[in-house]
Amino acid sequence: MRRLISSLILAATVAVTAAPSRAEDAPQTIRFGDVGFGFGTPFGVGLLAIADAKGFIAEEFDGTPTKLQFTYFTGTGPAINEALSNKQLDFASYGAVPNIIGKANGLDTVILASYGGTTVFGAARPDLTIKSVSDLKGRKVAIQKATIIHWAFISALKNAGLSEKDVTIVDLKNADQLAALAAKSVDAAFGADFLLPLEEKGVAKVFYKSSEQGAAGDGFGAFLTTDTFRKAYPEATQKVVNGFVKAAQWLADEKNREEAYQIWSRAGTPIEVIRKANAGSQLRDKYNPRLDAFFTARYRSGIAFDAEQKLIRRDVDLDAWVDRSYVENAVSSLKLRALWPDRGANGTLQN
Repeated sequence: MRRLISSLILAATVAVTAAPSRAEDAPQTIRFGDVGFGFGTPFGVGLLAIADAKGFIAEEFDGTPTKLQFTYFTGTGPAINEALSNKQLDFASYGAVPNIIGKANGLDTVILASYGGTTVFGAARPDLTIKSVSDLKGRKVAIQKATIIHWAFISALKNAGLSEKDVTIVDLKNADQLAALAAKSVDAAFGADFLLPLEEKGVAKVFYKSSEQGAAGDGFGAFLTTDTFRKAYPEATQKVVNGFVKAAQWLADEKNREEAYQIWSRAGTPIEVIRKANAGSQLRDKYNPRLDAFFTARYRSGIAFDAEQKLIRRDVDLDAWVDRSYVENAVSSLKLRALWPDRGANGTLQN
């Protein structure tokens, strides 16, 4: 009898071990959030917008009941943090400064990929002699605080031998910056390519472009998910990242540059402005999704900046926050390692 019972237990154990694990249930809806611009219908100007418009992520879910929902927030990073806090999003793509603030305040986010670079511009009133960042000493400068533009501005000041004590910072949202420059209530503004049309109208002159300062000049951010979603749907998470990386691969091909500009122009920015903003930039490098040493170094500078500006009260453990496995799986399976080689902390390619 004992032998019989032992045999039955062993048989049951083997059967359970041999049985295939149940496939992951597909989520009914996956909700994405990105920074949008209110000059037209809210839409994005980065990798997630390309993935949305070209259907790269949607293709990964062909044959499943999963629906994708994209929201482009004109309230930028703070609005995305609020949506994540209210459990209204599963994935988000936005700048480092606000997503570091969100993480420090307890959001259960996990970094899955880099969202690429943000070209930052400095524009000044045409009636003033401001030809470089060093000429901003004693001037009033409009920026939107607690954004990646804020980081870029302070970094530009430091590189010019100045500090924020040498200028008067006026905290304004994008549209208000334009009005302030036109009304001459500020001397200059730092922002994205929405500042470029002011030069054509004679309201301002551009004196600074971050991409001309080297690999570390542009703003940066990340594509994140919630830890809750990652744990519940690891297979779906991989599919999403696969689609995101495919968007980066598509954008890296120079023959797609003009179509990308057409897609980004849905946000209301004229194509010629987008073309001018990206002139001289290799989109392959600018929208590199990998979480390598260069990405890590930049994020550490973002964490230090947020602490210095007292935007966060708790430290952020970057190593615990980042999960490289998904983007590395995507890069390997798509055979894209040669497209995006490892970069060192200063942005140089590694042998």
